[in-house]
Amino acid sequence: MRRAAVLACAVAAAALATAAAARAQDDLGKVLGPQRPRETLQHFEARITAELRARSPAAADVFTRAAAAADSGDLAAAEAGYRRVLEMVPGWNHAQRRLCGIRVHLEHRTEGLALCRQAYATAHTPENTAALIYALTARVPGDEPKPEEVQEALGLARELVKEPAAGVNEYQSVCLAAMAGDDRALLTGCVAGLDEVAPAALQTNYFGIVLAASESDWDRAEERLHRAEAAGLPASEAARLQEIIARERPWWPRLARAGLVVGGAWAAALVLMLAAGLLLSALALRAAGRVAAAPAAEPVRLAAALRRSYRVVLWFGCVLYYLSLPLVLVAVVGAGALVVVGVWSAGVVPVKLIVIAVVVVFVTLGAMVRSLLVRPDRTDPGVKLDATAHPKLAAVLQEVAKQIGTRPVDNVYLTPGTDLAVTERGGVLRQMRSATERCLILGVGALDGFKVGPFKAVLAHEYGHFSNRDTAGGGFALAVRRSILTMAVAIARGGAAAWYNPAWLFINAFYRLFLLVSQGASRLQEVLADRWAALAYGAAEFERGLRHLIARSVEFEGRANAVLQEVVSEKAPLANLYSYRPAHLPAPAEVEQAVAAAMEAKPSRYDSHPAPAQRLAWVHAITARPTGDLSGGDADAWELFSDRVPIEVLMTREVRANLERSRGIAIAGV
Repeated sequence: MRRAAVLACAVAAAALATAAAARAQDDLGKVLGPQRPRETLQHFEARITAELRARSPAAADVFTRAAAAADSGDLAAAEAGYRRVLEMVPGWNHAQRRLCGIRVHLEHRTEGLALCRQAYATAHTPENTAALIYALTARVPGDEPKPEEVQEALGLARELVKEPAAGVNEYQSVCLAAMAGDDRALLTGCVAGLDEVAPAALQTNYFGIVLAASESDWDRAEERLHRAEAAGLPASEAARLQEIIARERPWWPRLARAGLVVGGAWAAALVLMLAAGLLLSALALRAAGRVAAAPAAEPVRLAAALRRSYRVVLWFGCVLYYLSLPLVLVAVVGAGALVVVGVWSAGVVPVKLIVIAVVVVFVTLGAMVRSLLVRPDRTDPGVKLDATAHPKLAAVLQEVAKQIGTRPVDNVYLTPGTDLAVTERGGVLRQMRSATERCLILGVGALDGFKVGPFKAVLAHEYGHFSNRDTAGGGFALAVRRSILTMAVAIARGGAAAWYNPAWLFINAFYRLFLLVSQGASRLQEVLADRWAALAYGAAEFERGLRHLIARSVEFEGRANAVLQEVVSEKAPLANLYSYRPAHLPAPAEVEQAVAAAMEAKPSRYDSHPAPAQRLAWVHAITARPTGDLSGGDADAWELFSDRVPIEVLMTREVRANLERSRGIAIAGV
């Protein structure tokens, strides 16, 4: 109870002042309700007045006037009246007890204590016991209770607390004795008794504050304070006690409680995002069948609703990511501080452990700062092709765009591999004006064996993304993905990618969660884009195109690896990657097996495209007649370009430059 000493003294002083101001010690309950289970204060007052009247009617009239004076706060008149009663009826213990309370309150403790002892000697009633305890423990300047008086009060209090007829006044004296004697067990029993007989009383909650403070239960102390205010505690006293509670309350429980609330809300948000991602993924698969059966080229209702839902969930995930960063920062710094403080407090200073903790904190902080400052890559996605030099290609690009009903690409960018994709570049303002740069990324490695008909069908799929507005916007989601990857790389390079780093755990978990949602949206976009291709050029042409791209991806990767290994090991020049014939190529059976495996591959939840076999099943379910021009569909796609060799040589130079930049391997051209 020593921790609550200041608060206990404040409570005791206020409680004593309240007690004496109301009347004498046993009269306080008049404004608080019943004193005891079987007899109300009014009945008690009537009973003792009748007892006195039987002995002296005149003394009873004086007693009644003295009690009224005490009720009104006129303690001088009350004192005079009680003295007169004792002159008229010497030794009447009720007058002695009340006069005792007034004299103690007026700081005449010695005289008051003598009166209370006389009343107690006359009758060992709960009222007289409580008054004696009050006088024994009252703190009066210049007349402090002696240790033996406190012990006497404790002995009386331990007996009084067992009294079945004890009321508010009796329990109040017990509580004061418990505080004076630093007896928490007695105080606990006293407050429990007060809660039973008068739970809403001012005294009950005052002593409840002291008990809660002695147990360092500051939440309960504050709750008791509010209840005491409701019972009539003056605002100034309430403010003073609130200040004491705030000063004594340690900061870390509040911080821990706030952390639990914030952490719980954050975890709930992550679970909500996960549940939404799983639900939307399941609904997307169901929508795919309806997409195939829909007759028009517009997205079906369920697919449109799913797209909107995915957009909301993605935005929610993006906002959640940036809101999570401060929490992760606090977790990292807090964990590092706990390690340092913990080992320091243990008396042993393992320098290596402290260094690791400090390094992890600073590496993580640096990674988080870099992740927030990362900017999108403004470099071109490939080597820009002058489309005007290839009129047949430009005509096909225009034709397919018209067939889909959207604006054609502005530029074609060539890459050495087997890429075939579209993207839009430009900020929000350019997107609002529909002035973005539409780009077609075309891998030269995919053109070998590609026919014009399948090429148009695959191009229609890509233009379908434009029509569905898949490439517009999404900058927020891309920024989040860049930020996550930048942080992960920086943490890994700094050597802080470990299970004990909260930031590393967060990045791993959130990236998977974000992929689950974003890739689910991407799979739905692919299904809708496939539908455009089938409606424009037919499911058969789209299947030929998809199979070609998958096969070329496998074939070209194996062939390119064989070529580069040979030219590097033999230090041979490489003028044209695409026409070079290496001595050793992957076996045709191995290539066919790899292509078959790719076609039948089962996608995970993190794949951006549905399984190829599933996509083909859906497009073949579309029975609408294709509307696009399929004439000349069996011509080779290279015929759309004015000259093949310069393009292949240009891409070979890119490969050589990339090898030199990334691996320091220099390969001669000619």
